[in-house]
Amino acid sequence: MSSADSLHSRLRLNNEWHARPVATMPAPFRCTHQVVKRSGKATDSRDAFAQLCTHHGQPGPGAGSRYHLAQLGSALMKWEGHTEADSMTCLVPGNGAPLFSESASQFAPKELDDAFQGDLLCGVNVEVLKQSVDALDMDAIRASLGSNEIYGGPVVDGKASLWTSFHLDAEGYCRIILIDHSLPDTAIGRLLQRVLETESYRLMAVEGLPVARATMAELNQLESELEPLMDELMQSGETADHEALFMKLSNMSARMEHLAAESSYRFAASRAYSRIVEQRLAELREDVGLPQLRYSAYLLRTLQPAMRTCEAAERRIEELAQRVTRAITLQSSVVDLIRTRQSHAMMKTMGDHSATQIRLQQAVEGFSTFVISYYAMGLLEIMLEAGIAAQLFDVNQKIVLGIAAPIVFFSVWFLTRWTRKRVTRTPK
Repeated sequence: MSSADSLHSRLRLNNEWHARPVATMPAPFRCTHQVVKRSGKATDSRDAFAQLCTHHGQPGPGAGSRYHLAQLGSALMKWEGHTEADSMTCLVPGNGAPLFSESASQFAPKELDDAFQGDLLCGVNVEVLKQSVDALDMDAIRASLGSNEIYGGPVVDGKASLWTSFHLDAEGYCRIILIDHSLPDTAIGRLLQRVLETESYRLMAVEGLPVARATMAELNQLESELEPLMDELMQSGETADHEALFMKLSNMSARMEHLAAESSYRFAASRAYSRIVEQRLAELREDVGLPQLRYSAYLLRTLQPAMRTCEAAERRIEELAQRVTRAITLQSSVVDLIRTRQSHAMMKTMGDHSATQIRLQQAVEGFSTFVISYYAMGLLEIMLEAGIAAQLFDVNQKIVLGIAAPIVFFSVWFLTRWTRKRVTRTPK
């Protein structure tokens, strides 16, 4: 790698530490945070925000940027490009009168709604107040949040307070009141960013819950189909249709792989988002000694069971996939055992046939000995008759044939056995 390429790589990695600017301004101010599901390419929202910045005479995000901060009119706008969605945060000085009567997004450029189209995953309206601890009016806070049951309390070691009801207003936005007691301007901006990230990532984390529930239902169906197949496998014998059973198990294995491929990314993303939420909640440094239900306690009470459901679905996928794999292995073993038995039976049958053939061969050899001996004696008789007729010798034909008969028989028998042993002898 050249020195120029090495320097460019170091600069790119180092810039990651400064890539996320904090949108902040002196309290009091109001904020609207929107997270929109990305419907097109990852660069579409960046290009749209760049055009919006150019239209208002402001520099836009760079070609590879994932975050950008720009002052568009009276609104301070922050665009962020995430893995699955895009977020837009709008900050406007001052509070609504009454609180939440006018959101910060109403002061944003009108072209913003046309530039960012998609499903709204998370919408948050925040009113950041500047008050002392003694000036808190909890009745006014409950009225502004639209609920008598609110969650929160002191955060950042008592230097700020956070309150919300977790209910959505008529426009589908969650309302949060953040009260700055004694924080610097940059610190309130960082606190606001932690709260907004918590709200965004908690909703993105629970996106895995519907997938987990659908996965559980599919797993229940697969398990109900696997049980009869296992019973059939246990009771299967040589007459069972092992090919059909193997095809059913293979099809189930393919369905398991498809189910795992469909859900693995969503579960991994939910797990990552939930960890970010837990980290951001820990950074709030809430006062745990107060009697009211804390902001983090309410979130974790819902988030953790949802994550446990996702983890359970993920484990069930892995466990059922292992069960199907073991069933296929067992079925293959049964088929191999049946084939081995059939091979042994076939070899035994062939051995029986060979023994029978050997016995038949021996019987044929015995008959052959008599036949050959009979014809040999016939030839000897003809030769004796010819010799006597030619007066070559004068012998008793019957006596000679009687003496020669056993000699010829045993000679033929010996030659037959010698020939068979020589033919069947295994060569070295």
